[in-house]
Amino acid sequence: MRRHPDPLDAAPVVLGGDPLTVEEVERVARGGGSAVLAPGAERRLRASLAALAEAVARGERIYGLSTGVGTLEVEEAEAGDERARQRRLLFSHAAGVGEPMPDDQVRAMMLARASALAAGHSGVRPEVVGALLALLDRGVTPLVPARGSIGASDLAPLAHMALVLLGEGKARVAGQVLPGREALARVGLAPWELVGREAFALINGLAQTAGVGALVVADAQRLIVATETTAALSLVCTGAPRDHLDERVARAKRHAGQARSAAHLRALLGEGSGPAGPLLRADLSARYAPQVAGAFRTALDLARRTVETELAGGVDNPLVFADGWVTSNAGVTSGQEVAQALDLLTASLTSLAVIAERRLAALLDPARSGGLPPFLRHPKARPGLDSGLMIAEYTAAALVAELRVRCAPAGVQSIPVCAGREDHASMSALAARNAAFAVEAAQTVVAIELHAACQAVDLAGLSLPPRLASVHATVRAVVPTLIEDRLLADDLEAVRRIVAAGLDGA
Repeated sequence: MRRHPDPLDAAPVVLGGDPLTVEEVERVARGGGSAVLAPGAERRLRASLAALAEAVARGERIYGLSTGVGTLEVEEAEAGDERARQRRLLFSHAAGVGEPMPDDQVRAMMLARASALAAGHSGVRPEVVGALLALLDRGVTPLVPARGSIGASDLAPLAHMALVLLGEGKARVAGQVLPGREALARVGLAPWELVGREAFALINGLAQTAGVGALVVADAQRLIVATETTAALSLVCTGAPRDHLDERVARAKRHAGQARSAAHLRALLGEGSGPAGPLLRADLSARYAPQVAGAFRTALDLARRTVETELAGGVDNPLVFADGWVTSNAGVTSGQEVAQALDLLTASLTSLAVIAERRLAALLDPARSGGLPPFLRHPKARPGLDSGLMIAEYTAAALVAELRVRCAPAGVQSIPVCAGREDHASMSALAARNAAFAVEAAQTVVAIELHAACQAVDLAGLSLPPRLASVHATVRAVVPTLIEDRLLADDLEAVRRIVAAGLDGA
């Protein structure tokens, strides 16, 4: 189960002051927390709105306000029904397809867009940002198809989100899917009348990318601790030498991520090089644990910095500045930086799963486990009837194969659109969705290894260092030792929830 931050005693997240953090996104998206605008953000929003009005009064052509959008920018916008114009823009852009985004991802996206607007470069009323925050505060979650963004702004998903403000589209309230107008009424809100470029501002950013990316980083931060803890348990179970974790080895290699990982493994295992045996070297899946986990730590650090930078930015086009300058030619709606960072994170998550599956295989093989029973079948199991953890390895292998297929970089998949005018796209939303799949799949592979390692501890009657003993006890509190075969999927899901919720560690 994901660890949902407790919002009960937490102050609202403040937008437009200090940069938004991954932890704050998770608090609102998963913990039910709320958000408010900083006083300084309200001033910036009103100054931006005034500067936009002055530019319009000077007769400046403003993309998407006095013109059409996309290659239709050559057309002058007709004067007329402002309400109809806003609706038509959102209807035309709400072209998403596929399964709905999970509610936590939608809430993260809403917060990310509100944060971008709070930067004060979009020429919108503070009340519009407040309306978006009111949906979060009152538990109205728009129903948003997951697919449709090319990472040159996340236009389609954000349009589905924004429609609910107008009383259109669909939203979930208290677990029930309702038409937008009914969803608003259910929580005491009324539909909004958008003016100027407010509909365009709500959709012209990278909030799906940044919101989903923030949740991935939060999940991955917990996974690294669980991965290293599980690797330490597997090392104890196989009786492999562990002098590869010595601090002198880490200093010789010099990579900071590897040094942090090795230090964590040493802290989990305690002092000493492990039991003496005939082998001088552990399997590479054990010996390379700090190398692979350390590389993941490095990728995770980059992903956090990049996502939090994106969350802090004022992403829109046009951009309105405090000195009155308005540009319709801003390129900040590209998600290339985030796409590349999340692509690397997905590749690193895949490597974590690959090496965890190999350690799992070693635990299930008597020739490599130090003589543990095949597939960790209990001595009281019935030969010919019980199979132990045999098929759990198949599941891990299937997930690794799917991860490998899906970790091709999204950031190089550009396809020209809009009659060739928009001829480069970052596909950053795809990178974020791939990373979300990768972190959950990697959680599951690590959970299968953890399940097997705890079974191996029981079969070998091992005495564990205190921190590993605590983890073993946590698993055993929800999943007993496997003696006779039972529904294995339930066990695996229970352990996956432990991994996803996070283990204590560094």
